[in-house]
Amino acid sequence: MRYILFPGRHHLVTRFQVAHLRDLLARHPGAELVWAITSADHGGTQRNPVPGSRRLGMLEAVAAVEHLPSLTFRIGNRSPKPDFAHYVVESIRTQSGGRVTMTPTNTVVACSTPAVIAGYEALGYGIDTVELGTRQLRPWDVVEAIVAAGPAWRDDEAITAAMDPTSRQHYLRYGLAEHVQQIHADPLIDSDDGDITDTRDYATYRAAFEDNAWRKVSEFAHAVRPGRIVDVGCATGQTIKLLAERPDLFESDFYGVEVARPLYEICRQRQSNGEFGDANVFFHQRNILTTQLFERDSVDTVITMALTHEVWSYLGPEALAEFIRHTFEMLRPGGVWINYDVVGPDDPDREVLVRFTTDDGADAGELAELSSRARFERFAQDFRAEEGERISHQVVHVDGVEHVRLTRRALYEFLAKKDYVDSWLSEAHEAFCFYSPQDWVQVLEAAGFRCTDDTRGVRNPWLLENRFAPAAQVFTVGEDGALVPEEWSWTNVLLVAEKPA
Repeated sequence: MRYILFPGRHHLVTRFQVAHLRDLLARHPGAELVWAITSADHGGTQRNPVPGSRRLGMLEAVAAVEHLPSLTFRIGNRSPKPDFAHYVVESIRTQSGGRVTMTPTNTVVACSTPAVIAGYEALGYGIDTVELGTRQLRPWDVVEAIVAAGPAWRDDEAITAAMDPTSRQHYLRYGLAEHVQQIHADPLIDSDDGDITDTRDYATYRAAFEDNAWRKVSEFAHAVRPGRIVDVGCATGQTIKLLAERPDLFESDFYGVEVARPLYEICRQRQSNGEFGDANVFFHQRNILTTQLFERDSVDTVITMALTHEVWSYLGPEALAEFIRHTFEMLRPGGVWINYDVVGPDDPDREVLVRFTTDDGADAGELAELSSRARFERFAQDFRAEEGERISHQVVHVDGVEHVRLTRRALYEFLAKKDYVDSWLSEAHEAFCFYSPQDWVQVLEAAGFRCTDDTRGVRNPWLLENRFAPAAQVFTVGEDGALVPEEWSWTNVLLVAEKPA
């Protein structure tokens, strides 16, 4: 045998693995160990918490200390497919320029995962099952033990006994245990792959965000304080890109903090493409509430775009209050927090009568085909259903015409989301209208901020004309009992909140 292929995510190395691999190499004199690091481009998630670069460094260090003749290759993340074994072998052949060409006649595969073993057996490879069938801990078992142990992991005798010493030193040197624990404790990450929600269509989300970024940034760019600028929930990095092009901010450092893996990866790709020019731009995949990336009184500007409603929706009002406190602490005296987000109407609990459009779609069927009236009924059932909130409403007739009586808050929750059919369940889970602009001012000032004159409610004319008006006519009842058309409420709020010097 010329090669011993050892595929896996390799988040750490165990003492048993090193001893077993050394024995394998002794049984196959002249063979090289080929570490295939799968999902190597996939980090910061509960399934792959350790970045591929750190895993690569750890394996190289272990191989050097233990004198294991080794080659290491990074394999890109893929959804489970029957031909994954072929994909790994061919990736290594391609990366090595054909020098490492593995076949069933020159390679044995060391693997303890039955599903992966089956893929290589189907190609004719011989298998060494490593830990399978023994009582030895596999690497992921040790990772889970580290998560469970918390800060005590360093002194845990079982963990120390299981980990290869060089691998353990790597964890200590780079704080990998704390990194892994933090990711698994993050309440914002809703899936093993690091997404806030698995019901969001990120392609649609990205297009909507980037289409609107220029208009929104133009409304507040003059209020940005130069220096250390942090965009929390930076999405695709478009806000940073636009601000970095401003001459008055050329000497600033820009930090993009994004918890959702798909969006973070877009930021990194854009950076690799040179889309941020010569600006000092740093991206970090993390929930800002669970990291100490920025010290107190160290940031000049914090920017949040379409973020605060997600904190409220996924973590609750207490978490939003904590976020506001955290933001206040990060800012230097004289620094500003710029928050642009969706918002609720004034007088949110006042009831209105709404005449929803019925001839713009079907009465039943697929969501995208429904009329505004039928889609409202679906939304009323789906909105915050897990929280038991749903939308209360009543059908009434005025002069023989059907109207729906509901609160202004409920109406604008629906109007703001009714067209996001690709991410319907995600949108239905989120609350937009928990605060009005004036509510926001009161909350921020109670937290110590001073809202500047730039703070205001915003009406997006395109949304009102193209999304709201075609779907509904809104009325109040006048003193004489007649219906009076009501003016549209805010669609967004711009908050520019200064930390007093």
